[in-house]
Amino acid sequence: MNTPSTSLGKRRPNILLFLTDDHGPWSLPVYGNSEMGTPVFSRLAREGAVFENAFTPSPVCSPARACVMTGRTPSQVGLHDFLQEFVDEVGARDWLADEETMPALLRASGYHTMLSGKWHMGSRGRAPRGFDRAFGFIGRQGTHNGSYTYHLDGVPLPVEGNKSRIVTDRALEFLDAAPDDRPFFLNIGYIATHSPWLPEHHEPEVLAKTEGMTFADIPDLRPHPWLTDGGEGAFCAPGATRADLLKRARGYYAAVHELDREIGRVLAGLEHRGLLDNTIVVYVSDHGCAIGHNGFAGKGNATRPLNMCDISTRVPLIVRGPGIAAGLRIPYLVDHYDLFRAVMEWSGAAWNDGADRPGGGNPGRSLAPLAAGRDDPGRSDAVYGEYGDLRMIRTATHKLVLRHPAGPHELFDLVRDPGETFNFAGWAEYKTLQAGLSDRLAAWYRSHEDPAKSGLRVKDLPAHGSASEAWRDGRREARGLQVY
Repeated sequence: MNTPSTSLGKRRPNILLFLTDDHGPWSLPVYGNSEMGTPVFSRLAREGAVFENAFTPSPVCSPARACVMTGRTPSQVGLHDFLQEFVDEVGARDWLADEETMPALLRASGYHTMLSGKWHMGSRGRAPRGFDRAFGFIGRQGTHNGSYTYHLDGVPLPVEGNKSRIVTDRALEFLDAAPDDRPFFLNIGYIATHSPWLPEHHEPEVLAKTEGMTFADIPDLRPHPWLTDGGEGAFCAPGATRADLLKRARGYYAAVHELDREIGRVLAGLEHRGLLDNTIVVYVSDHGCAIGHNGFAGKGNATRPLNMCDISTRVPLIVRGPGIAAGLRIPYLVDHYDLFRAVMEWSGAAWNDGADRPGGGNPGRSLAPLAAGRDDPGRSDAVYGEYGDLRMIRTATHKLVLRHPAGPHELFDLVRDPGETFNFAGWAEYKTLQAGLSDRLAAWYRSHEDPAKSGLRVKDLPAHGSASEAWRDGRREARGLQVY
């Protein structure tokens, strides 16, 4: 068992985790967007720490969220794609039943635990294990506005209106009912900025904030050669117009404004209740999202073969609260595993790092010291990722993507080509580098993989009712030099 040390004093902090959906950091001014005005995100950045190079271990919803909630890899947990929870046998199952989850650990250590919004790891229609109270989605999450039947502590509850606003309303009600003698853990899961992105799916209030924008931060690129057919990604396909792309961009930007508004409401609610000063606020997304970036729209499953482009894997990560250095920008590579360990450290919760379990222990290294303004010279210079039988290692300068068993593999030189447009896999001048990264990747997964749940066995694992055809369809012929 680990009992993380904490420098936050005898009174343990409340922990508020915003875990949002499909939010690319490129859409925020704190990460360089030139047109957006998001005062609440800017406040969080000003009063807290911004991680400039935060990544998800998996570029799709359910496994990415499992990484946050367990601190373990998809190949340790056995969850490798998004869950189509409207399928009964998929939605009803607790896909984290074998794991020590963040809410369960925090509740065991004395926290009052609450969920408002998206979970997307099974337990459909009831409070996921570890939560004292829960309000969430049943089946498909649907559009951003309208009638929807949620569940409140397992009881169906029809509600009309904007889903982000409704999730906030319920979160604030939870806070009113939280016990005064215990810290709380509140996980808020908005479905913005997930598709649909068309403007008509968003409220006039947030759409008005996009009037007059030029969308200068949306690239105008040729379609990616591995685009999937149909769906939201169709507006990047050959023959699609720039106007069609920017229409979706407007809807996406509106969703970001919606997030800014709702997070502001939660912070105001904490201030009104006198709770903000002792609450660690974490904002992170499950994975990134492209709106034309790299020539596609969406995330890791926007292409076939699946991709691990930075636009799919880079996430916003901002932390504010007691013990967090204000105005700090942190360049280290960090990921969801590191965040899990940080929450354990901030909370002082006892937990088992899993070293004695099949597949080994939690791979992360707490990012709490970095958020406090302390250096951490012992950190790894790499982050790792997977999606089915695809695996990746990324350093500050290079990225290797291996698709088992036969490719196509990719090697990107992020210094020469930060846009990931040239594939140097197999080039003579990169032979030694590629071999070294491949060895590191294999060694890392030898320590962080349960052979029975490995993504390399995904064809043999129970179906999620998800997009498993993403790796079961035929392989495309490997290219030498790709110019997208």
